[in-house]
Amino acid sequence: MRTEALGHLAVERQRLTVLRQKQLDNFVAAAQNGNRRKLVQLFSKIRQSSDFLRTLGEIETALIPPPAGSEKPRYAVSSLFLYESFKKLTADRNEQFFFITGTELAGALVLDQWAEFEHQKRTVGGVTGDVRSTHKVLIRLEQFGHRLLAHFHSHPGNGPSSTQPSGIDENFQKRLEAAGHLAVMAIFSRDGFVRFVRLDGTPEIEIYGTGVEKHDHKKSIYRLADIYMA
Repeated sequence: MRTEALGHLAVERQRLTVLRQKQLDNFVAAAQNGNRRKLVQLFSKIRQSSDFLRTLGEIETALIPPPAGSEKPRYAVSSLFLYESFKKLTADRNEQFFFITGTELAGALVLDQWAEFEHQKRTVGGVTGDVRSTHKVLIRLEQFGHRLLAHFHSHPGNGPSSTQPSGIDENFQKRLEAAGHLAVMAIFSRDGFVRFVRLDGTPEIEIYGTGVEKHDHKKSIYRLADIYMA
């Protein structure tokens, strides 16, 4: 019975994913044509499709029992990828933000691929993603059977204290975790400190390679030992 239900959910998810992509395409066309009335209608439909997809995901999570002996997510990331991410995140003075996906191997979620999108606004004190662009990225991940595994962003300032998540950061992470996402948040300072955050507990992070030092074991804060290598 559970297998049959999961099959129906997969079919419905695919149908809704295709429908939402068409709605997004129509939204972009309406924006280019300046059709404000149609924009409002399409925006409502896109939100409805996204809500349905999120609900399907929650149902699917409830139907699939966790593997025997499974615990909280375990994340793996290479030191080289962290250095390259730091370089992208601090390329200019404004905050930067992007999604991360990757492979899932032997119980580990491997953070090894950027999933970038356009931004509505970037300033020294904050960054806002473009809604249409982020939706397209998430839809593409679904189409290829990938999950959102992390989101990286930069903060102004130096030192480990500058990687403390803001209220906006925590609210975004809270929504992800409430929806069943496994994504971990990583906040980078301007001088190479990185804090990994899960609100449901301290995330387990495995660093492959050299050049990254553990700064605070309790708070999962690391330091890129030589940021000039970035």
